[in-house]
Amino acid sequence: MVLPEPAFCFTIPSIYDDTTLDCRIYHPPTLSDASTAALSQWEKKGAVVAHPYAPLGGSYDDHVVGVIAEELLGESFVVGTFNFRGAHSSKGRTSWGGTAELQDYVSFAGFFLHYLRLLQPPSSRNSIAPACVRQSSPTETPKGQSVSSGAEDTFVVFCGYSYGSLMVKHLPPTDKILELFPTGEEGTAAAEIVIRACKLSLQSNRIWENLSAGPGRLQSKKERHHNQEHRLPMTMGGEEIPPEKRRSSREIRQSMERTRSFEPPKGIRSMSLRRKKPDHSLTVIESHVSACSAPLPSTAYLLVSPLLPPISTLAAPSVGHMFWNKPKDHHECIVLRPTLSVFGDQDFFTSVKKLRPWAQKLRNERSSCFKFKEIPGAGHFWHEHGVEAKLRDTLREWLRGFSLHGNETNSGTT
Repeated sequence: MVLPEPAFCFTIPSIYDDTTLDCRIYHPPTLSDASTAALSQWEKKGAVVAHPYAPLGGSYDDHVVGVIAEELLGESFVVGTFNFRGAHSSKGRTSWGGTAELQDYVSFAGFFLHYLRLLQPPSSRNSIAPACVRQSSPTETPKGQSVSSGAEDTFVVFCGYSYGSLMVKHLPPTDKILELFPTGEEGTAAAEIVIRACKLSLQSNRIWENLSAGPGRLQSKKERHHNQEHRLPMTMGGEEIPPEKRRSSREIRQSMERTRSFEPPKGIRSMSLRRKKPDHSLTVIESHVSACSAPLPSTAYLLVSPLLPPISTLAAPSVGHMFWNKPKDHHECIVLRPTLSVFGDQDFFTSVKKLRPWAQKLRNERSSCFKFKEIPGAGHFWHEHGVEAKLRDTLREWLRGFSLHGNETNSGTT
Protein backbone atom coordinates (compact mmCIF):
# COMPACT_ATOMS: atom_id res chain seq x y z
CA MET A 1 0.00 0.00 0.00
CA VAL A 2 1.32 3.43 -0.98
CA LEU A 3 0.09 6.85 0.14
CA PRO A 4 -1.99 8.49 -2.58
CA GLU A 5 -1.41 12.02 -3.78
CA PRO A 6 -2.65 14.46 -1.15
CA ALA A 7 -5.90 16.23 -1.87
CA PHE A 8 -4.34 19.51 -0.72
CA CYS A 9 -0.83 20.81 -0.08
CA PHE A 10 -0.97 24.14 1.74
CA THR A 11 0.47 26.30 4.49
CA ILE A 12 -0.90 27.78 7.70
CA PRO A 13 0.69 30.15 10.25
CA SER A 14 1.48 28.85 13.72
CA ILE A 15 -0.57 30.53 16.41
CA TYR A 16 2.65 30.69 18.46
CA ASP A 17 4.54 33.21 16.31
CA ASP A 18 3.12 33.04 12.75
CA THR A 19 5.83 30.67 11.49
CA THR A 20 4.68 29.16 8.19
CA LEU A 21 3.98 25.41 8.40
CA ASP A 22 3.72 22.98 5.48
CA CYS A 23 0.59 20.83 5.61
CA ARG A 24 -1.16 18.08 3.68
CA ILE A 25 -4.65 16.62 3.62
CA TYR A 26 -5.33 13.11 2.30
CA HIS A 27 -8.79 11.83 1.43
CA PRO A 28 -9.54 8.11 1.79
CA PRO A 29 -10.53 6.08 -1.28
CA THR A 30 -14.18 6.38 -0.22
CA LEU A 31 -14.07 10.14 -0.76
CA SER A 32 -11.87 9.98 -3.83
CA ASP A 33 -14.18 7.52 -5.57
CA ALA A 34 -16.43 8.98 -8.24
CA SER A 35 -19.24 6.76 -6.97
CA THR A 36 -22.01 8.68 -5.25
CA ALA A 37 -22.96 5.53 -3.37
CA ALA A 38 -19.46 5.34 -1.88
CA LEU A 39 -19.66 8.98 -0.80
CA SER A 40 -23.03 8.42 0.87
CA GLN A 41 -21.60 5.63 3.03
CA TRP A 42 -18.72 7.63 4.46
CA GLU A 43 -18.63 8.23 8.22
CA LYS A 44 -17.13 11.58 9.19
CA LYS A 45 -13.84 10.69 10.83
CA GLY A 46 -10.31 12.02 10.56
CA ALA A 47 -6.85 11.85 12.07
CA VAL A 48 -3.81 14.09 12.51
CA VAL A 49 -0.38 12.42 12.40
CA ALA A 50 2.74 14.16 13.75
CA HIS A 51 6.32 13.24 12.81
CA PRO A 52 9.59 12.60 14.72
CA TYR A 53 12.23 15.12 15.82
CA ALA A 54 13.15 17.44 12.94
CA PRO A 55 16.90 17.81 13.72
CA LEU A 56 17.19 14.02 13.31
CA GLY A 57 15.50 14.10 9.91
CA GLY A 58 11.87 13.88 10.98
CA SER A 59 9.20 15.22 8.64
CA TYR A 60 5.78 14.30 7.28
CA ASP A 61 7.61 12.12 4.73
CA ASP A 62 8.84 9.78 7.51
CA HIS A 63 8.25 6.11 6.77
CA VAL A 64 6.41 5.31 10.02
CA VAL A 65 4.21 8.39 9.60
CA GLY A 66 3.36 6.96 6.18
CA VAL A 67 2.52 3.57 7.68
CA ILE A 68 0.15 5.15 10.20
CA ALA A 69 -1.44 7.34 7.53
CA GLU A 70 -1.92 4.38 5.17
CA GLU A 71 -3.76 2.36 7.81
CA LEU A 72 -5.96 5.32 8.68
CA LEU A 73 -6.82 5.92 5.03
CA GLY A 74 -7.58 2.22 4.66
CA GLU A 75 -10.17 2.61 7.42
CA SER A 76 -11.72 5.61 5.61
CA PHE A 77 -10.22 8.36 7.76
CA VAL A 78 -9.40 11.77 6.33
CA VAL A 79 -5.73 12.22 7.28
CA GLY A 80 -3.83 15.42 7.97
CA THR A 81 -0.05 15.69 8.28
CA PHE A 82 2.15 18.73 8.81
CA ASN A 83 5.77 19.66 9.34
CA PHE A 84 6.82 21.17 12.63
CA ARG A 85 8.88 24.34 12.35
CA GLY A 86 12.35 23.60 10.97
CA ALA A 87 11.25 20.34 9.33
CA HIS A 88 11.45 19.94 5.55
CA SER A 89 10.32 23.26 4.07
CA SER A 90 8.41 24.61 7.06
CA LYS A 91 9.92 27.91 8.14
CA GLY A 92 11.81 28.58 11.35
CA ARG A 93 13.92 26.20 13.36
CA THR A 94 13.34 23.63 16.08
CA SER A 95 12.95 25.30 19.47
CA TRP A 96 14.88 24.36 22.58
CA GLY A 97 11.87 23.88 24.83
CA GLY A 98 9.19 22.33 22.60
CA THR A 99 6.55 24.96 23.43
CA ALA A 100 6.56 26.30 19.87
CA GLU A 101 6.16 22.80 18.38
CA LEU A 102 3.26 22.03 20.71
CA GLN A 103 1.55 25.18 19.48
CA ASP A 104 2.34 24.11 15.90
CA TYR A 105 0.40 20.89 16.55
CA VAL A 106 -2.46 22.86 18.13
CA SER A 107 -2.50 25.16 15.09
CA PHE A 108 -2.93 22.27 12.68
CA ALA A 109 -5.39 20.51 15.01
CA GLY A 110 -7.51 23.68 15.02
CA PHE A 111 -7.41 23.77 11.22
CA PHE A 112 -8.26 20.09 10.95
CA LEU A 113 -11.20 20.21 13.37
CA HIS A 114 -12.77 23.04 11.38
CA TYR A 115 -12.02 21.42 8.02
CA LEU A 116 -13.51 18.07 9.02
CA ARG A 117 -16.61 19.65 10.54
CA LEU A 118 -17.29 21.63 7.37
CA LEU A 119 -16.96 18.68 4.99
CA GLN A 120 -20.38 17.91 3.54
CA PRO A 121 -20.46 14.77 1.40
CA PRO A 122 -23.97 13.78 0.26
CA SER A 123 -24.54 11.58 3.33
CA SER A 124 -24.29 14.58 5.69
CA ARG A 125 -26.27 17.06 3.59
CA ASN A 126 -29.58 16.47 5.31
CA SER A 127 -29.72 20.02 6.67
CA ILE A 128 -28.58 23.53 5.85
CA ALA A 129 -24.94 23.71 4.78
CA PRO A 130 -22.60 26.16 6.56
CA ALA A 131 -22.92 29.70 5.29
CA CYS A 132 -19.32 29.92 4.10
CA VAL A 133 -19.86 26.81 2.00
CA ARG A 134 -22.93 28.21 0.28
CA GLN A 135 -21.48 31.65 -0.39
CA SER A 136 -19.00 34.18 0.98
CA SER A 137 -21.25 37.25 0.92
CA PRO A 138 -22.47 38.19 4.42
CA THR A 139 -25.56 39.91 3.04
CA GLU A 140 -26.89 36.63 1.65
CA THR A 141 -26.82 34.81 4.98
CA PRO A 142 -30.16 34.97 6.80
CA LYS A 143 -29.81 36.25 10.36
CA GLY A 144 -30.31 33.60 13.00
CA GLN A 145 -29.86 30.81 10.49
CA SER A 146 -28.90 27.61 12.24
CA VAL A 147 -25.90 25.72 10.93
CA SER A 148 -25.63 21.97 11.24
CA SER A 149 -22.07 20.72 11.11
CA GLY A 150 -22.72 17.08 11.94
CA ALA A 151 -20.19 17.42 14.76
CA GLU A 152 -22.08 14.84 16.81
CA ASP A 153 -21.08 12.32 14.12
CA THR A 154 -17.45 13.42 13.96
CA PHE A 155 -14.56 11.33 15.27
CA VAL A 156 -10.95 12.54 15.39
CA VAL A 157 -7.77 10.68 16.34
CA PHE A 158 -4.71 12.70 17.33
CA CYS A 159 -1.63 10.64 16.47
CA GLY A 160 2.08 11.05 16.92
CA TYR A 161 5.20 9.00 16.35
CA SER A 162 8.26 9.46 18.57
CA TYR A 163 8.65 13.23 19.13
CA GLY A 164 5.19 13.66 17.63
CA SER A 165 3.72 11.42 20.34
CA LEU A 166 5.34 13.65 22.96
CA MET A 167 3.34 16.57 21.56
CA VAL A 168 0.15 14.48 21.53
CA LYS A 169 0.62 13.59 25.20
CA HIS A 170 0.57 17.29 26.09
CA LEU A 171 -2.27 18.42 23.84
CA PRO A 172 -5.07 20.33 25.54
CA PRO A 173 -8.56 18.79 25.47
CA THR A 174 -10.51 19.41 22.27
CA ASP A 175 -12.72 22.09 23.78
CA LYS A 176 -9.64 24.06 24.83
CA ILE A 177 -8.14 23.72 21.35
CA LEU A 178 -11.27 25.23 19.84
CA GLU A 179 -11.22 28.05 22.42
CA LEU A 180 -7.91 29.14 20.87
CA PHE A 181 -9.78 29.81 17.60
CA PRO A 182 -12.45 32.25 18.78
CA THR A 183 -14.95 33.71 16.38
CA GLY A 184 -14.91 37.44 15.91
CA GLU A 185 -11.15 37.96 16.00
CA GLU A 186 -9.85 39.88 13.02
CA GLY A 187 -6.42 39.55 11.42
CA THR A 188 -5.06 36.84 13.71
CA ALA A 189 -3.24 33.63 12.85
CA ALA A 190 -6.24 31.75 14.27
CA ALA A 191 -8.53 33.65 11.90
CA GLU A 192 -6.23 32.86 8.97
CA ILE A 193 -6.33 29.16 9.86
CA VAL A 194 -10.12 29.03 10.07
CA ILE A 195 -10.56 30.85 6.75
CA ARG A 196 -8.20 28.41 5.05
CA ALA A 197 -10.13 25.46 6.51
CA CYS A 198 -13.33 26.97 5.17
CA LYS A 199 -11.93 27.51 1.67
CA LEU A 200 -10.42 24.04 1.35
CA SER A 201 -13.58 22.36 2.61
CA LEU A 202 -15.49 24.41 0.04
CA GLN A 203 -13.26 22.98 -2.71
CA SER A 204 -14.03 19.42 -1.62
CA ASN A 205 -17.74 20.04 -1.17
CA ARG A 206 -18.07 21.46 -4.68
CA ILE A 207 -16.53 18.33 -6.18
CA TRP A 208 -18.86 16.03 -4.21
CA GLU A 209 -21.84 18.19 -5.08
CA ASN A 210 -21.09 17.70 -8.76
CA LEU A 211 -20.58 13.96 -8.27
CA SER A 212 -23.84 13.60 -6.36
CA ALA A 213 -25.74 15.26 -9.23
CA GLY A 214 -25.62 11.91 -10.99
CA PRO A 215 -24.59 10.83 -14.49
CA GLY A 216 -27.82 12.15 -15.99
CA ARG A 217 -26.89 15.74 -15.25
CA LEU A 218 -24.78 17.42 -17.90
CA GLN A 219 -21.87 19.28 -16.35
CA SER A 220 -20.73 22.59 -17.66
CA LYS A 221 -17.31 22.92 -19.22
CA LYS A 222 -16.19 24.87 -16.17
CA GLU A 223 -17.36 22.12 -13.78
CA ARG A 224 -15.65 19.38 -15.82
CA HIS A 225 -12.42 21.40 -15.84
CA HIS A 226 -12.70 22.00 -12.07
CA ASN A 227 -13.22 18.28 -11.32
CA GLN A 228 -10.32 17.30 -13.55
CA GLU A 229 -8.05 19.80 -11.81
CA HIS A 230 -9.06 18.52 -8.40
CA ARG A 231 -7.72 15.07 -9.20
CA LEU A 232 -4.27 16.61 -8.84
CA PRO A 233 -3.05 17.93 -5.47
CA MET A 234 -4.12 21.49 -4.93
CA THR A 235 -1.32 23.68 -3.58
CA MET A 236 -2.20 26.78 -1.60
CA GLY A 237 0.20 29.22 0.05
CA GLY A 238 0.23 32.84 1.07
CA GLU A 239 -2.36 34.32 3.38
CA GLU A 240 -6.12 34.84 3.18
CA ILE A 241 -6.24 38.03 5.26
CA PRO A 242 -5.02 41.27 3.63
CA PRO A 243 -1.60 42.39 4.96
CA GLU A 244 -2.96 45.67 6.31
CA LYS A 245 -5.38 43.74 8.55
CA ARG A 246 -2.99 41.00 9.65
CA ARG A 247 -1.75 41.05 13.24
CA SER A 248 1.14 39.01 14.57
CA SER A 249 0.57 36.27 17.12
CA ARG A 250 3.24 37.76 19.38
CA GLU A 251 1.47 41.13 19.39
CA ILE A 252 -1.84 39.51 20.28
CA ARG A 253 -0.30 37.32 22.99
CA GLN A 254 1.42 40.30 24.61
CA SER A 255 -1.83 42.26 24.50
CA MET A 256 -3.67 39.37 26.16
CA GLU A 257 -1.04 39.15 28.88
CA ARG A 258 -1.42 42.87 29.64
CA THR A 259 -5.21 42.62 29.90
CA ARG A 260 -5.48 39.18 31.52
CA SER A 261 -6.22 40.71 34.92
CA PHE A 262 -9.39 42.36 33.52
CA GLU A 263 -11.82 40.29 31.51
CA PRO A 264 -14.91 42.27 30.37
CA PRO A 265 -18.30 40.59 30.70
CA LYS A 266 -19.30 38.44 27.76
CA GLY A 267 -22.19 40.74 26.81
CA ILE A 268 -19.87 43.75 26.62
CA ARG A 269 -17.46 41.89 24.36
CA SER A 270 -20.32 40.97 22.04
CA MET A 271 -21.54 44.56 21.90
CA SER A 272 -18.09 45.80 20.98
CA LEU A 273 -17.91 43.27 18.14
CA ARG A 274 -21.25 44.44 16.77
CA ARG A 275 -19.96 47.99 16.53
CA LYS A 276 -17.07 46.98 14.30
CA LYS A 277 -17.24 47.66 10.59
CA PRO A 278 -18.20 44.44 8.75
CA ASP A 279 -15.21 42.65 7.27
CA HIS A 280 -15.21 39.75 4.81
CA SER A 281 -12.64 37.64 6.66
CA LEU A 282 -14.38 38.31 9.97
CA THR A 283 -17.75 37.30 8.52
CA VAL A 284 -16.32 34.02 7.24
CA ILE A 285 -15.13 33.18 10.74
CA GLU A 286 -18.40 34.24 12.35
CA SER A 287 -20.20 31.80 10.04
CA HIS A 288 -18.57 29.06 12.13
CA VAL A 289 -20.27 30.14 15.37
CA SER A 290 -22.93 27.46 15.24
CA ALA A 291 -20.47 24.81 14.04
CA CYS A 292 -18.08 25.50 16.91
CA SER A 293 -20.87 25.54 19.50
CA ALA A 294 -22.20 22.19 18.30
CA PRO A 295 -21.39 19.03 20.26
CA LEU A 296 -17.66 18.39 20.37
CA PRO A 297 -16.28 15.62 18.17
CA SER A 298 -15.36 12.36 19.83
CA THR A 299 -11.59 12.00 20.15
CA ALA A 300 -9.00 9.29 20.62
CA TYR A 301 -5.21 9.30 20.84
CA LEU A 302 -2.46 7.20 19.27
CA LEU A 303 1.12 7.16 20.57
CA VAL A 304 3.66 5.18 18.54
CA SER A 305 7.12 4.73 20.11
CA PRO A 306 6.41 7.32 22.83
CA LEU A 307 9.28 9.17 24.47
CA LEU A 308 9.64 9.16 28.26
CA PRO A 309 12.14 10.92 30.56
CA PRO A 310 15.01 11.60 30.34
CA ILE A 311 14.82 11.75 26.50
CA SER A 312 11.47 13.54 26.51
CA THR A 313 12.81 16.13 28.96
CA LEU A 314 15.85 16.77 26.78
CA ALA A 315 13.80 17.04 23.59
CA ALA A 316 11.03 19.26 24.96
CA PRO A 317 11.64 20.48 28.53
CA SER A 318 8.95 23.19 28.44
CA VAL A 319 5.85 21.43 27.12
CA GLY A 320 4.71 20.42 30.58
CA HIS A 321 4.39 24.04 31.65
CA MET A 322 1.64 25.17 29.24
CA PHE A 323 -1.32 26.83 30.94
CA TRP A 324 -3.64 23.95 30.00
CA ASN A 325 -1.26 21.24 31.12
CA LYS A 326 -2.81 20.34 34.44
CA PRO A 327 -2.94 16.78 35.74
CA LYS A 328 -6.72 16.77 35.18
CA ASP A 329 -6.34 17.66 31.50
CA HIS A 330 -3.62 15.06 30.94
CA HIS A 331 -5.83 12.46 32.64
CA GLU A 332 -8.84 13.48 30.56
CA CYS A 333 -7.00 13.18 27.24
CA ILE A 334 -5.00 9.98 27.31
CA VAL A 335 -6.63 8.07 30.16
CA LEU A 336 -10.35 8.81 30.04
CA ARG A 337 -10.40 8.99 26.23
CA PRO A 338 -9.59 5.91 24.12
CA THR A 339 -5.81 5.80 23.70
CA LEU A 340 -3.47 3.24 22.20
CA SER A 341 0.28 3.22 22.72
CA VAL A 342 2.40 0.93 20.54
CA PHE A 343 6.10 0.36 21.22
CA GLY A 344 8.81 -2.22 20.71
CA ASP A 345 10.81 -4.03 23.36
CA GLN A 346 14.06 -3.05 21.58
CA ASP A 347 13.49 0.73 21.64
CA PHE A 348 16.84 2.32 22.54
CA PHE A 349 15.42 5.84 23.05
CA THR A 350 13.14 4.70 25.85
CA SER A 351 13.79 1.33 27.44
CA VAL A 352 10.95 -1.15 27.63
CA LYS A 353 11.74 -1.31 31.36
CA LYS A 354 10.32 2.21 31.55
CA LEU A 355 7.67 1.95 28.86
CA ARG A 356 6.02 -1.17 30.27
CA PRO A 357 5.34 0.11 33.84
CA TRP A 358 4.30 3.52 32.46
CA ALA A 359 1.73 1.90 30.17
CA GLN A 360 0.51 -0.50 32.84
CA LYS A 361 0.01 2.35 35.28
CA LEU A 362 -2.14 4.32 32.84
CA ARG A 363 -4.14 1.24 31.88
CA ASN A 364 -4.88 0.44 35.53
CA GLU A 365 -6.14 3.91 36.47
CA ARG A 366 -9.78 4.28 37.38
CA SER A 367 -12.13 4.48 34.35
CA SER A 368 -9.11 4.16 32.08
CA CYS A 369 -9.56 3.71 28.33
CA PHE A 370 -5.79 3.43 27.81
CA LYS A 371 -4.47 0.38 25.97
CA PHE A 372 -1.00 -0.59 24.87
CA LYS A 373 0.70 -3.11 22.64
CA GLU A 374 4.29 -4.20 23.04
CA ILE A 375 5.78 -5.61 19.82
CA PRO A 376 8.59 -8.13 20.40
CA GLY A 377 11.77 -7.41 18.46
CA ALA A 378 10.70 -3.91 17.36
CA GLY A 379 13.06 -0.96 17.72
CA HIS A 380 12.28 2.73 17.68
CA PHE A 381 12.39 3.03 13.86
CA TRP A 382 10.45 -0.17 13.07
CA HIS A 383 13.04 -1.41 10.58
CA GLU A 384 13.39 -4.94 11.98
CA HIS A 385 12.11 -7.88 9.96
CA GLY A 386 8.37 -8.44 10.30
CA VAL A 387 7.65 -5.71 12.85
CA GLU A 388 6.01 -3.29 10.43
CA ALA A 389 3.34 -5.86 9.61
CA LYS A 390 2.67 -6.32 13.34
CA LEU A 391 2.39 -2.55 13.76
CA ARG A 392 -0.10 -2.38 10.91
CA ASP A 393 -2.17 -5.25 12.31
CA THR A 394 -2.28 -3.57 15.72
CA LEU A 395 -3.38 -0.23 14.30
CA ARG A 396 -6.00 -1.85 12.07
CA GLU A 397 -7.49 -3.88 14.91
CA TRP A 398 -7.72 -0.83 17.18
CA LEU A 399 -9.23 1.45 14.54
CA ARG A 400 -11.87 -1.10 13.64
CA GLY A 401 -12.98 -1.10 17.27
CA PHE A 402 -14.68 2.28 16.91
CA SER A 403 -18.22 3.02 15.87
CA LEU A 404 -19.49 6.05 13.95
CA HIS A 405 -19.64 8.19 17.09
CA GLY A 406 -16.14 7.32 18.22
CA ASN A 407 -17.36 5.00 20.97
CA GLU A 408 -15.08 2.06 21.35
CA THR A 409 -16.54 -1.34 20.71
CA ASN A 410 -14.96 -4.73 21.20
CA SER A 411 -11.23 -4.58 20.51
CA GLY A 412 -8.66 -7.16 21.46
CA THR A 413 -5.65 -4.84 21.54
CA THR A 414 -4.08 -4.97 24.99
